[in-house]
Amino acid sequence: MSDFRSNVSIVSSHAQTDPSLVAMRQKEFGIWKEMTWPDVEEVMHAIAAGLMTLGVEDGAHVGILSENRREWVLTQFGINASGGVVVGMYPTSPAAEIDHLVNASDTTVLFIEDQEQLDKIIELRGQIPKLRQLIIFDPKGTGKDDELGLISFETLLAKGRAALKDGALSKVQERKDAITPEQTAMMVFTSGSTGLPKAAEISQSNLSVALDLTKKIFGTYAPGTNVLSYLPLCHIAEQNVTVTNALALKTVMNFGESLRTITIDLREVAPEIFFGVPRIWERMQAAIMVQASTGGKLKGPMTLYALKGAMARGAKRRDTWTLKDKLANAIWEQLVYRHIRSYLGLGRVTFAVSAAAPISEDLLAFMRGIGVNIREAWGMSETSGAATIQPDWGCSDGRVGHFVEGMDYKIAEDGELLVKGGIVFKGYYNNPEATADTIVDGWLHTGDVAEANADGSISLIDRKKDIMINSAGKNLSPSLIENVMKASPFIKECIVIADKRKYVTALVQIDMDTVRLWAEQQGIAYTTFRSLAENEQVQGLIDKEVAKQNEKLARVEQIKKVFLLRKELDHDDGEVTATLKVRRNKIYEFYGAEIEALYA
Repeated sequence: MSDFRSNVSIVSSHAQTDPSLVAMRQKEFGIWKEMTWPDVEEVMHAIAAGLMTLGVEDGAHVGILSENRREWVLTQFGINASGGVVVGMYPTSPAAEIDHLVNASDTTVLFIEDQEQLDKIIELRGQIPKLRQLIIFDPKGTGKDDELGLISFETLLAKGRAALKDGALSKVQERKDAITPEQTAMMVFTSGSTGLPKAAEISQSNLSVALDLTKKIFGTYAPGTNVLSYLPLCHIAEQNVTVTNALALKTVMNFGESLRTITIDLREVAPEIFFGVPRIWERMQAAIMVQASTGGKLKGPMTLYALKGAMARGAKRRDTWTLKDKLANAIWEQLVYRHIRSYLGLGRVTFAVSAAAPISEDLLAFMRGIGVNIREAWGMSETSGAATIQPDWGCSDGRVGHFVEGMDYKIAEDGELLVKGGIVFKGYYNNPEATADTIVDGWLHTGDVAEANADGSISLIDRKKDIMINSAGKNLSPSLIENVMKASPFIKECIVIADKRKYVTALVQIDMDTVRLWAEQQGIAYTTFRSLAENEQVQGLIDKEVAKQNEKLARVEQIKKVFLLRKELDHDDGEVTATLKVRRNKIYEFYGAEIEALYA
């Protein structure tokens, strides 16, 4: 690649060309603290030099086990500047899963966030033989613990800065200059919804191509544009939104205090670009409906009426709106919609993205109707992030839009989507069999069933492995049915059962926030999630919601019976992945008796 530049060389370039430009902010005790690009470069070099003093060799695998914070990205740059490979790990992973992640990636040095993550590593003592060094961002509560040579992040920086004073910068620069396009920049673990997560190797070239594509997608946004980083940085989609945008466009990476403060952080940061997985958009919709339902005698009904109109207009493409649609939208925009967006923290958002899982059409209609310019995108770890995206307001025939420039695609005879291009990953680390099954003659076999539309855009049907065939031989898409059901504000999760069955049933997890509010309005007493889910009136509520949503489905797709789960699905229990994707096989195993009762 003649125009190849590594991510760390771009950091240094920004530091030289825009020394006063803010690169990132982090909220600490209610105050947003800034770092400029020269600040970022200085810490990047200190981390790299510090790692080299600890004996980290060129090409070493260095992990990060932490929630989003500026140290995550600073460490990412520092690892790459030392010639190392970044291995991101989900901070919500239990010890047993971390065991697999560390060993499968041959991680030798691990940055951890705090005592909670340290306790997981201590639990794995003797099981992760290649891990030899721990570095902790927040050492509070760890005392004099020296597990695997534990040192603080500040101690590492001090070591690095001392080494730089002694002339180590030239050695760091040598490693930066030696980075090649083919070199692995990071490993991103797959979700593991059907088995153990695999480590997808993303090359420096993949990141460089993704960076160029980002300029074409978001190129109209000026340096200094705000982005809020809150979804896990070990996920390739958040890497695209937070890090790739910052390197490509000099956007500002903002790190809030926690995922729990996202609404407050959004209001304060006021980003123009926002990425949310469907669960985030569902949570926002539920919050709006709760507020509208409790809004008083005048404001409540008016808001609900406005939202009903938003749904109807949002279901239409904006380029087909009539004059009546435009006038109604203009009126309600001033009276209701702009206030709702400000309440959500989306008041300045002009480019919103939903990806990483299917989203219901009703939810998209709702968000577009209240003025959120939300576009669906598609990508995976194996495509280094987004490979398709819709135009403004989702104005394409296909649900996930058009392929980005430079990507080729074709649809196999069995409907599977195959793609080829510069963002296709290198392969799975230490797993040549899985790599050979996934990349065939240069084509990435995505595992997604898709269809092409007349305007060249793409729609996804479902994961190939998830397509169900009922006892009558009819193919069914469980995600389609599930997303229709999850459009109900009372249903948080839905797991369809239909394979080799005579009719469709489902396991349903109620939305605690909205069902709790409904129960209180009905005078229903409850104490726990379980007591609410077991209540006959709640069962009746969900039955009515399912019947209402069934009207949007073909007869063969309609759910005949449901069982309300007595607990929320949990990552620690193996029911969902770190990205909250349902592990169907585990669910079917855990709830086998309840499923069979639905067919008794």
